[in-house]
Amino acid sequence: MSVLLRDRFTCQRCSRLEADTSQLVADHKRPHRGDETLFWDVLNLWTLCKPCHDSWKQREERKDRGQ
Repeated sequence: MSVLLRDRFTCQRCSRLEADTSQLVADHKRPHRGDETLFWDVLNLWTLCKPCHDSWKQREERKDRGQ
């Protein structure tokens, strides 16, 4: 919730303002790959709307894994 508040419930990719928090994701900018420090680092988190997270971000992560 602190990340959503910090980012003012606004997707940091498409700038969509979303009052329904079920449509927002606190997402890792850089994959943590099990690194607990990176996982909990609030500077590594940003707010994405579900459409950006479930489309663009997932494509980027698959590309980074070579899939």
